[in-house]
Amino acid sequence: MKNRSATEQAEPTISATTGMQGGLGRTLLAAFLVLAIVPMSTISFIAVNRTRQDMRQELMTRLTAVATLKEAQIQRWITERSRSLAVLSSKPDVQQAAMTLLTQHPSSAAYDAAYTNLRDSLRAELMQDTGFAAFLLRGEDSDEPLLEVMATHKQVSTDTTWPEVSLTSDGHHVSLSSVAPTLNVTYSIPGPEGEALGLLIGRLDITALDQIMTEPTELGEMGETYLVTPAGQSISALATDANIPLPVFLHSQGIDAALAEHGGSGLYDNYAGQPVIGAYRWLPELQAALLAEQAQAEAFAPEDRLATMLVGTTLAVALLTTLLAAVVTRQITRPIVLLTMRAVRIANGDLEQTVPVDRRDEIGILARAFNIMTAELRALYNGLEQKVAERTTQLREANRRVRYRAMQLAVSAEVGRVATSILDLDVLLSRVVELIRDYYRFTYVAIFLLDDTGQWAVLREGSGELGDTLKAKGQWLSVGEPSLVGQVAEKSEPRVLSKADVRSGSSFHLSSTHSEAAFPLRIGGRTLGVLDIHSPHADAFDEDDVKVLQGIADQIAIAIENARAYELEREAARQLREAEEMRRRFLAHMSHELREPLTNIIGFSRVILKGIDGPISDQQRSDLEIVYANGQHLLGLINDLLDVAQIEAGLMELEFKEVDLRELIHSVMATISALVRDKDIQLQQEIHPELPPIEADGTRLRQVLLKLLSNAAKFTDRGSITVGAWPNGNQVQVTVADTGRGIPEEDHERVFERFEQGESGVKRPQGIGVGLALCKEFVEMHGGRIWVESQEEVGSTFTFTLPIRRQ
Repeated sequence: MKNRSATEQAEPTISATTGMQGGLGRTLLAAFLVLAIVPMSTISFIAVNRTRQDMRQELMTRLTAVATLKEAQIQRWITERSRSLAVLSSKPDVQQAAMTLLTQHPSSAAYDAAYTNLRDSLRAELMQDTGFAAFLLRGEDSDEPLLEVMATHKQVSTDTTWPEVSLTSDGHHVSLSSVAPTLNVTYSIPGPEGEALGLLIGRLDITALDQIMTEPTELGEMGETYLVTPAGQSISALATDANIPLPVFLHSQGIDAALAEHGGSGLYDNYAGQPVIGAYRWLPELQAALLAEQAQAEAFAPEDRLATMLVGTTLAVALLTTLLAAVVTRQITRPIVLLTMRAVRIANGDLEQTVPVDRRDEIGILARAFNIMTAELRALYNGLEQKVAERTTQLREANRRVRYRAMQLAVSAEVGRVATSILDLDVLLSRVVELIRDYYRFTYVAIFLLDDTGQWAVLREGSGELGDTLKAKGQWLSVGEPSLVGQVAEKSEPRVLSKADVRSGSSFHLSSTHSEAAFPLRIGGRTLGVLDIHSPHADAFDEDDVKVLQGIADQIAIAIENARAYELEREAARQLREAEEMRRRFLAHMSHELREPLTNIIGFSRVILKGIDGPISDQQRSDLEIVYANGQHLLGLINDLLDVAQIEAGLMELEFKEVDLRELIHSVMATISALVRDKDIQLQQEIHPELPPIEADGTRLRQVLLKLLSNAAKFTDRGSITVGAWPNGNQVQVTVADTGRGIPEEDHERVFERFEQGESGVKRPQGIGVGLALCKEFVEMHGGRIWVESQEEVGSTFTFTLPIRRQ
């Protein structure tokens, strides 16, 4: 079963990617990983975000609590310092000494003693109370200090500016210096009557405030709390750089918000440009901003550690899941892979393959079913090769016949194309015989046509050199004789001669001819000739060939008939052209020959009418006037014929000049008035006042108007004849309207044709029918057009247009 045919072995083999490299194994492994990793990643992401939010909220709460604690400590410290200053101010010796300094003259002995006692008391207080750095006593009416005592054991600010505070009889004031970050508390010294005599100011020791602000909190190593004045000065020491001398002017988002008296918390960059999380608020009692901040790197470190732990856990679980999924996938896909590989081998032609059945589950059932199908496939394949070979032979034969049939149809289509495109009979027949011979590869193809008597079939065209030779000699076959062509020409039915009959029945014998067929060239009930075909193959013409070739013969017959009809039409057209040329020459010659004697007749009759040759009787005058009028009429007809001849010969040329159409119409109307002198007809003109001059041939334009007005006068017995003219864009439009008999609607176009006249109710047509034709020619030569609108017994209106300027 492995020895397949060469054709089958040439077919591409099937390959498959199986196992963990692709297919089912990879799909299952990917599914396991997605089911394990995606939920865990989602849970980890949600947990990290939720934890981050909780931790940030906790940080905000902690910072707010630290700020609240520091605010309480600062307020308590200031309150204690204020209370200490109040106690100091209420001591009798201090009050007595202060009153002496405030009331006595500085040059008195009591003033000096009080000054010394108060200075010693304040120095003693500075040594005992570490919260103060200096004291100052100021009078009611003077800004100059009466007494100023500085602590010598402390670092005191170099700022000597003391706050300006009004005297009060009770209470105290806490203020910041506007020059340096110093903190002062004040207390008024009452007089005997309770009035405020002076003010005792105590400058607080900032180092004590630094101790409060730098006490350890839960803000970590990178956290700090500090105070900032409205001017941006730092009151307390900064953790960023302990060596920065005070004052330091600070700025950040939190500081700006707190100085604007907006409390809150958030993430921002601190005064040193370091990202922090902080809480801030405004201290109205101190007139300063309090900020508690912690570096984001330190504050968010637990979040980062948690995220790292969760990511690591997720990766570890993913790795473990991958290992477990790989093991499970291998257990599932291994038997399927084995089954797939065996199926691929069978698909590639190895039908001896079987699958071991070592399982009792669905895969085992599939393996048993696979073995059964393989066995059935081997059985089918054993008998299939012969059937395939037989069917292949049939298909090849059918394919050959289809190609042959397509070739026949192509020949038929090509013959049809040639038949419709070539009208010369000799060229047509030569092309057809060569076409049939080349397509079918016949030995010889000939076409015989019947002569006028129908008794002889004459060779009209043959293929190749043999055809030329036979045509030169002349081959005539009698209709009805025993030859194949004679029989087909008589009976008008196709006939085929096999190899055995060719020698006796052929029109002439060729050694290379092994079969011959003849087909009548028939159209309708007539036979025009015979298509004779010689083939080098025996039995070359079956029933289908005969039908196709007969169809081709019928097409050839139609083409022959068309070519003959075309030849007849071409000959008739030639004869018509010759007749037309003779007519044109006759008209021109006759017109010239008649014009000279007619001119003499008109001239002499005019001379006699004028009495130059002597008096004549009334009867003679009447007769001569008839001769003169008819001579003029005949001369007009001859001139019209000459114009027609010139137009037909292409010799008519117009002389364009500027023409005053108004004057031309007046002149023509004056001329035509003689024709209507004896009729009840009114001549009217409707000319636009702004009618412009035009470029035209005045002579031909006058001729057009005269002919139109003459026709109107001829066919109008009563009523009116109106000539109108007006500008219409870049043209002028002229109308000649009458109230005559009118023209039937079917004659509206015909009246403009040469030698045609409309039926206008006249018993005998007048003229030869070229007047309106000349009008049309002259108008169109000017670039205009002419038409008529008419109704019988109502009248006619002839309208023509002319361009104002020559195109």
